[in-house]
Amino acid sequence: MTKPDFEYDPYSYEIDEDPYPLYRRMRDEAPLYRNERLDFWALTRFDDCLAAFLDWQSFSSAQGTVLELMGDEKLAGSMIIFMDPPRQSRYRNLVSKAFTPARIRTLSQQIRKIAVGHLTKLEGRPHFDVVEEFTTRLPMDVISTMLGIPAEDRDQVREWSNAVLHRDPGSPLPNKDGLQAMGRLHDYMQRHLEARRRRPEDDMTTVLLEAEVEGHRLSDAEIRSFVQLLATAGNETVTKLLASALYWLERSPDQRRLLRDDPSLCGNAVEEFLRFDPPSQYQGRVLAREVTLHGETLPVGAKVLIVNGATGRDERQFPDPDRLDLRREIDVHLGFGYGRHVCLGASLARTEARIALEEFFVRWPDYAIREGGVRRMHSSNVRGLVGLDLEVMGT
Repeated sequence: MTKPDFEYDPYSYEIDEDPYPLYRRMRDEAPLYRNERLDFWALTRFDDCLAAFLDWQSFSSAQGTVLELMGDEKLAGSMIIFMDPPRQSRYRNLVSKAFTPARIRTLSQQIRKIAVGHLTKLEGRPHFDVVEEFTTRLPMDVISTMLGIPAEDRDQVREWSNAVLHRDPGSPLPNKDGLQAMGRLHDYMQRHLEARRRRPEDDMTTVLLEAEVEGHRLSDAEIRSFVQLLATAGNETVTKLLASALYWLERSPDQRRLLRDDPSLCGNAVEEFLRFDPPSQYQGRVLAREVTLHGETLPVGAKVLIVNGATGRDERQFPDPDRLDLRREIDVHLGFGYGRHVCLGASLARTEARIALEEFFVRWPDYAIREGGVRRMHSSNVRGLVGLDLEVMGT
């Protein structure tokens, strides 16, 4: 295999600004990419990534799914994304009781009420940071409502969650603030569980405490890890998806007009944004058995990044993939992963994003990004914005 003359470094701020040209080169020149320095392989073509997601027996999640944590056997079973079947299946069956279609439908009215509440506060203002004042607040409030986290604690929980995910330049691991936030989030969630055990409520935390499948119940540690996963990864997914959507719509006035003129496109628009620029850029796996790909045999224990962020721009799967098209017919994309580890909260995230776009465009069909108003967050596997200053046109 010829060594490519470029490096894919998931920790690079420069690459993170726009990884898609590099992803194209990887798909074309190195569909099985090797980074010797960071000791991982990477897949970027749609068919290769889909096959890897489906082959959970070979591509194991049990030793971490984020590059900086992969290969650590102590991670096995610490949360649902770090499990393989059959334990992952049992755990998923238990926690899925909190994500039934009926429960998501019931939540829709609450989601819309939360979205309207935040957006109404912004009406009449000539400009605002839509990330700080809307896209970070909506998903955290929705998740907090589901979990029964008091309104007065939600800003603090969101700050801890953001700190856990942040990475400083050149460092793959959480910084001191991130580690402290991780501990505080852990302690807070344990106190929340204990409060719900003493006094059950009609919320997801109580459902998880009482859930039972085939005689199995979740331990406090399992519930706590799942709740923390929701508060971090679940929150970040919708926050970044919405911010990216509003960014790209400002850059694509023809598509913005489509959404303004036909709000029923919002649901399909969410799928297109998940294809075009998803928050989750890769899912890490460690090989549980030898795998041969593109003429190369990878050994047991090899770290492999399934770069789902690259698959949505694969012209082998999507015609004219670098064009944003809110009317595009999409049979399947990998924005939420696929197979046994497809995002458990995907339906909730889709519902939140659709409602948020509907309510936003009722109020502000035309807007511009202010000069210097784009601020990006940096994480090895999550891509998105922490700031997007918008100027409302016509005010």
